Amino acid sequence: MVGFRIGIFLLALVINPVFGLDIYTKSEMTVENGTNVRLSCTFKSNQIVGSHLTAFWTFRPGTGGQDFNVLHYSMGKPTIIHNRVTWDGNINKNDVSIIINNVNFKDNGTYTCNVFNDPDFSQFGAKIRLIVVEQGSLPKTGGKIAGAVIGATAGLLLIIGIVFFVKRKEEDRRNAYIGSVESVLPTEQPLRSSAVSDMEDSMKHISVGPLQGPIIYAQLDHSGRKHSNKIYKSDSVVYSDIQKS
Repeated sequence: MVGFRIGIFLLALVINPVFGLDIYTKSEMTVENGTNVRLSCTFKSNQIVGSHLTAFWTFRPGTGGQDFNVLHYSMGKPTIIHNRVTWDGNINKNDVSIIINNVNFKDNGTYTCNVFNDPDFSQFGAKIRLIVVEQGSLPKTGGKIAGAVIGATAGLLLIIGIVFFVKRKEEDRRNAYIGSVESVLPTEQPLRSSAVSDMEDSMKHISVGPLQGPIIYAQLDHSGRKHSNKIYKSDSVVYSDIQKS
């Protein structure tokens, strides 16, 4: 019955070669022997996705040979063909992924995801090459992530410390400069020079009043005698002060 449905799907590709559906998968995956691996497959279609959607997975061994089916999805439910394969898709999210449980070295090979959403389909399915290796041969992803987180945190703390140190040095330098400037600034009432002080002190002793001009002495002769250039002490002398106003 499954083979018949796949035959109809392939016939539709020939009769109605309209390509408008894109399928996305990883090109290669490496897993350890004895673990479970999820083969992710998503698609983008131009048509409404519903119960008429058909998808199937095929596998070709790494040693060569023909493809054979491992899972088929149609009419809203999956059909498991390989006993270690589990459906893990959600067509409402355009996801038709599967899980291979307890992988072994026989699972080395190529897995192909095919999707048909009538009348939209992809001419070629998306292929994933699966490589199975011994347990413990792959680096621990958790250790890498933890190391990256620790390294990033340490780097961030180092940057913060450097910035804080530089700012602190700048503040100390600024404070030292301000202190040195304040130490050499003049006081609010600077001392006057001795010359100016002496001059102001001497001016305090100068009397304030009207300026006095020269004093002129005149002698008047009341004897009626001829003018004589001699001046006798016995003659009365009238002194008249003429002040310059």
